Amino acid sequence: MSVDAASLKDFIKSLSLLETIPLNNSLFLKCQNNCIEIISVCKKAFPEECGQINLILQMTNAKIISAKQGIQIIKRILIYMAGQWDDKIKPQKLFISHSTDDKEIVDKLVALLEKLGVKKEQLFCSSISGYGIPQGSGDLYQYIRSEMSNHNLFVIMMLSKNYYSSPVCLNEMGAAWIKQSTYQSILLPGFDYPDIQGAINPRDISFKLSDRENRTVALNEFKDRIVAHLDLEPVDHTLWERFRDSFIAEIDQIIYASEANE
Repeated sequence: MSVDAASLKDFIKSLSLLETIPLNNSLFLKCQNNCIEIISVCKKAFPEECGQINLILQMTNAKIISAKQGIQIIKRILIYMAGQWDDKIKPQKLFISHSTDDKEIVDKLVALLEKLGVKKEQLFCSSISGYGIPQGSGDLYQYIRSEMSNHNLFVIMMLSKNYYSSPVCLNEMGAAWIKQSTYQSILLPGFDYPDIQGAINPRDISFKLSDRENRTVALNEFKDRIVAHLDLEPVDHTLWERFRDSFIAEIDQIIYASEANE
């Protein structure tokens, strides 16, 4: 039995069927083997539930409870696990939703995330080499849908006038809202809170990269959210301050250069 959300739901249906028919040793052994496979795959994400299933199997084999009783209890546990599956089993990943016209700033953010310990497989960013769509992966929209369906995403929305001019970005924003993904809005230079439209709530967690008064604290909180979502090793405080301040200096250089060209 391959263990994923679909197969778990199918197994729950089969347990419901077993509740209605006479049980023999062969049927229960198959059920037990499937439970053991579920335990091996899910014990890290569902330690208590897997421990309970293992205990019920032991009690059933010892004839402390009947096989029918064991199946009924296991089914209830598995129904709970199926309801929590997306949050606990899907791989955690960052998804940077951005316009390719803002690549210069996005590149600096990716470098900052790398310094936090974010690995290649933990980040999708379409315009940055090594983090985008692999060659031969087919349609852009289909690949993005796959990323959003197969991962527990933390979506970082790099909001700008360019962002709202991009159909791809607006699709990503809508998909993140529909799937109720965790997200962080970052307002790029030249973009302000009243400019926020669509599915994003301006009152939700967001900050402006050009806000010299509040961005240091905001970046600290952003770092904490990333570390928690990906379960990264904590970054030394002194090192983080150096990484953060270097990132801010690079952003300011981009702002100054842009203002000089106006």
